[in-house]
Amino acid sequence: MAGSSVSSVAVPFLAVVELNASTAEVAALVFLTQVPSLLFALPAGALADRHPKRPLMIGGDLVCLITLLSLPLAAALEALTFQQLMVVALVQASAGVVHDAAAIAYLPTLLDRSLLQKGNSRIGALFSVSATAGSSLGAVLVSVLGASRALIADAFSYAVSAWCTTRIRVTESTPPARARGARLRTDIAEGMRYVFRDTTLRTLTLTNSTTSFALGVLNTVWALYLLVPA
Repeated sequence: MAGSSVSSVAVPFLAVVELNASTAEVAALVFLTQVPSLLFALPAGALADRHPKRPLMIGGDLVCLITLLSLPLAAALEALTFQQLMVVALVQASAGVVHDAAAIAYLPTLLDRSLLQKGNSRIGALFSVSATAGSSLGAVLVSVLGASRALIADAFSYAVSAWCTTRIRVTESTPPARARGARLRTDIAEGMRYVFRDTTLRTLTLTNSTTSFALGVLNTVWALYLLVPA
């Protein structure tokens, strides 16, 4: 989370200041980061139910690590383009969806059911602190190293995440044979019916969707507002 917050500062700076991105291009960049959540979140959740979650988490981290490192490398070779930035944003967001779906589903394997609320609360608190610290660190790194080199900090954070995940020594339970044999579409449909039958889950889903949409609009304009001279 801290590394991603560094990127949240460095990527807009890279796009607007160094690559001279227009308003439409920044909007397209933000849109691409939202598309994987729309298209892949449900399939990723179904996959996390069917397969071991730790390899999915490690794989997602490594994909993000490799794609992010391509940006400072291209910048060092003076070959960085806005199109590459868009591809990296799309791939990174897609890998992040898979990682997060597996991570959320992995927590009940690590904790007793009675401790899940406390575990989620602690994770949420750590995310808030890390996001704030990462944004501040991102501003410092961009000013000292430049936007492209600052992204190395985010790439390093994915390496740390993958290494830490390999050190988890909890054996996952094998999914039931019926779940492994069911069609992916069936699993997704069952999950959606379960969520929308429950009033609390339905309300949370709709609230989070609305908030994500609003944040997408905000993220489109804030970089231009802050970085483009009046």
